[in-house]
Amino acid sequence: MIKSQIEKNALKIWQFLDKSQISSVFEIEKRLLMQRQDVLLALGWLAREDKIYFLGDQKVSKIMVIKDIDGD
Repeated sequence: MIKSQIEKNALKIWQFLDKSQISSVFEIEKRLLMQRQDVLLALGWLAREDKIYFLGDQKVSKIMVIKDIDGD
């Protein structure tokens, strides 16, 4: 997968999480009709950019958007 596709998937996931507030990897896969590998790569991108926060343990985690003070 090329970098531009990972970035596009990251944007889709960020927009989904911005609306849903919190979600699991499984929920993201099903709602956005994405392959697990694509979801995980995009989540890695978002995590590196400090855009998301992981809740829970290693087996079951939820993901939520990190919002800046100015709302971004």
